[in-house]
Amino acid sequence: MTTLKKFAAIVRLNIRLQLMDPTPTLILSIFPLVMIPFMEPAFKSMLLADGYTNVTGIEQAIPGMAIFFSFLSVQTIIQSFFREYAWGMWPRLEASSTPQGTILAGKAFVAYLIQTVQVLTVLGLGALIFGYRPTGNVGALILVILAFSAILAALGVALALWMPTEDIALSLSNIVGMLAAGIGGSFCTVSSFPDWAQSVAKFSPAYWALNAVHTVSLDGAGLTDVLPQIGMLGIFFVILAILVVIQLTFKKGKQSR
Repeated sequence: MTTLKKFAAIVRLNIRLQLMDPTPTLILSIFPLVMIPFMEPAFKSMLLADGYTNVTGIEQAIPGMAIFFSFLSVQTIIQSFFREYAWGMWPRLEASSTPQGTILAGKAFVAYLIQTVQVLTVLGLGALIFGYRPTGNVGALILVILAFSAILAALGVALALWMPTEDIALSLSNIVGMLAAGIGGSFCTVSSFPDWAQSVAKFSPAYWALNAVHTVSLDGAGLTDVLPQIGMLGIFFVILAILVVIQLTFKKGKQSR
């Protein structure tokens, strides 16, 4: 069996496993819509203070909640790893002829698909229910979401590989997620932060994702306008990917002894 066929088999297996219990993903895709009406008035005031007119607040509330809850869904990636360890499925796959890198790539790709679908679902339902209409290029918006989803998938895989227990991994993912989303602008515009906090916000991938979405939603930005933010998201992804490779290499070294 070629590497591509093995990768496809791992992807199909993990999709089936996710479909066995899609409830967490559905909840994290729908619940942001419940929060949006509560966030809308505050965001409207902040956007008006930034000089925007004819805004309702959904321009920031919908992507803000989408980003926040996408961080929370990282726990589903972590749980899938530890659940398969408990079932004995992951060790059996590692003992097979399928390379560890292929197994990991297949799982990470399914995690990436789930993250992407979740964020796009929130934005799509936000458009349908609340009338969210970006003034810029929708293709640029989708590209930003694709880049951000890759970071979340890599974060979930990295935590699952590096943390010794599921409880620690889940706790850390929630802390990192809430902190990154909070300082990135999911709950209020970064422009409303003190100067020092605005500088700190740039260390969160959520900041760059929301900054790009903000320019597309309110400033009519196109693809070339969001390339700098996508580049920064790429840096975060590379850092997380390196952490994954380091731990995977370390585990291989231990197994070969």
